[in-house]
Amino acid sequence: MLRGQVHTGITVSDLDKSIKFYRDVLGMRLVKTEPERATRGEKLGVPGAVIQIAVLEYGDGCSVELIQYKHPPSPGEYAPPINMPGSVHIAFKVDDITSQIKKMQDLGISFVGGPEYCSIDEGPLAGWKWIYFKDPDGANLEFIEGDLA
Repeated sequence: MLRGQVHTGITVSDLDKSIKFYRDVLGMRLVKTEPERATRGEKLGVPGAVIQIAVLEYGDGCSVELIQYKHPPSPGEYAPPINMPGSVHIAFKVDDITSQIKKMQDLGISFVGGPEYCSIDEGPLAGWKWIYFKDPDGANLEFIEGDLA
């Protein structure tokens, strides 16, 4: 039986650049950065991998684990498109989506489909406002404002 979620893991190309994005742009708190390790490759399914991890927290005990594979090099340069099976996104609750969009635009962040959020007018999600954006490596992220109960 599942008891909760521990963290969301995201593979990144440049740990320092991604820490700056998640900390300085999204406002997460850097909890720890581990030294490079060559001990987990087999268990990760990438034999011989050398990785470095950083953990950032936000909200009430939520966290994101950023993982940079120092070796071997990545076979791709950008996250898969949102419609590719296995692709995921993280949705963050926000109190004021309009001010969050403005803050992100001021920092040079663009949004998928432009800076206008979408509103849901009917059904169980009526009242929600949402917008998609991407992290520096193309991971799909979302802001949601609304009654999330």
